[in-house]
Amino acid sequence: MKKYFTTYKYKRRNLRRSKNALKKRKRRKHKISQTSYSLRVENKELRETIQIIAPDNFSLINNTEETLKYFIKAENELRKKNNVLFDISKISTLTTDAIAVKLAKIKDKKFNSNGIIRGNAPDDQNLQKLFLQSGFFDFVSTFDKKPKSSSKLLIHRITDNRVEPDIAKKACLIGLRHTFGNEEIFEPLYEVLIEIMQNTNNHAGEKRGVYDWWLHVYNHPDSSVTSYTFLDLGFGIFESLPVKSFKRDLLELFGFTSNVELVPKLFAGEIKSRTARPERGKGIPQVFQCSKDPVFNKFVLISNDVYADLKTESYKKLKTQFDGTMFYWEINN
Repeated sequence: MKKYFTTYKYKRRNLRRSKNALKKRKRRKHKISQTSYSLRVENKELRETIQIIAPDNFSLINNTEETLKYFIKAENELRKKNNVLFDISKISTLTTDAIAVKLAKIKDKKFNSNGIIRGNAPDDQNLQKLFLQSGFFDFVSTFDKKPKSSSKLLIHRITDNRVEPDIAKKACLIGLRHTFGNEEIFEPLYEVLIEIMQNTNNHAGEKRGVYDWWLHVYNHPDSSVTSYTFLDLGFGIFESLPVKSFKRDLLELFGFTSNVELVPKLFAGEIKSRTARPERGKGIPQVFQCSKDPVFNKFVLISNDVYADLKTESYKKLKTQFDGTMFYWEINN
């Protein structure tokens, strides 16, 4: 046995075998699509991996119930100590809000439960391009070289400042350059960003006074449309203390059946903050007023069990709960 490892003949053969084995490993690695990704929180490789297939129309703004169920199913599996494979390979429709929510969810400790989350990109070439350019891969590990994102903006910010004026200005300019071809500040857009930041809820489970939110800006390459998604995974608007207090009063006086009843009152400014200080900003009523500008061709709010279209003033109760608040809007020339 000693001769096998020490003579020149066998040393040369072992070296050749070692080189061949290394080449095979490299070839296997390159067969893995670069659009696959993995979020490894802890080394939990022995857990069972459950495939979660996305709805064909992967969009919160257009297919809210089915898309929310997709995330809830994944979260339930992760809580069972299983790993998850997010499969969006066969979808035929994709909107940027779903990308932002997906990333925020898998990076959230409450959601991922210290499991391993893997995933892929759409097979459809146009949707794959959108997914790659969204900035999603800047926040996850990939099996191969990370795809390069373009100038699209996806920011995750954990801060003790409710409002980040520099980020709001940068987000404005990215949209204005694409949609209008200039950098002339469009005040309603800037006000929307500032007021939504101002109203960010405390992240559940985090230290009070620390705010955790995501902002996504996407310039659609085939049109002058720019999409904005602002998201926090806190308690949600209708579980915030001012709204809960208002609900208790409403219940005592008139009876109360649904959060949808509160939406017009919220937009009209009838639900006040606990401090009512003028420096706190005008909040959601100001966002509602800005949404009426014709430059905004879509404006949606999803929070808790409420879906609100600010442009058409149509509101509905969701069967599936969304723990957090998402604003989505588009500007168009």
